[in-house]
Amino acid sequence: MIRFDPMTDADFQMYLRKVIPEYAAEYVHAGSWHPDEAMSRARDQFQRIFAHGPQTLNQTLYTLWDAEKNIKIGMLWYTLDASRKRKTVFLSDFFIFMEFHRKGYEDLVLTALDGELRTQGVERLELNLFWHNTSEREMYEKTGFAPVSVYYGKDLS
Repeated sequence: MIRFDPMTDADFQMYLRKVIPEYAAEYVHAGSWHPDEAMSRARDQFQRIFAHGPQTLNQTLYTLWDAEKNIKIGMLWYTLDASRKRKTVFLSDFFIFMEFHRKGYEDLVLTALDGELRTQGVERLELNLFWHNTSEREMYEKTGFAPVSVYYGKDLS
């Protein structure tokens, strides 16, 4: 069974140390950002998004636990899109720590998240991922997500 605990300030700082460089690298890999600007842009974006840290309105950050074994297995962040008539959540980030990969936690977390969000009256869950990440695409499609649109880019230099 998966447990969702609100992220502590200490876990939030650990999360930022992990996610900001990864976020920057994804944008460089996708060709959207130049390597010289990527870290600065990523830091700026996260500072804007989390203006009030982990307590920022409409941003929900969880530490993920295997409740039966009482071990921390990952982290998850979602955003409530309050502008829509249908209560919609955007899954902004989700990961399982490396030592727990390929043990079925990804599917368990996504299934548990569906249930958690339904109890909150959420009607739709959306996410975005980089196209080059085929393993994530397969995981999300396997758990019921379907492509909605594809964003294309082309280098002209």
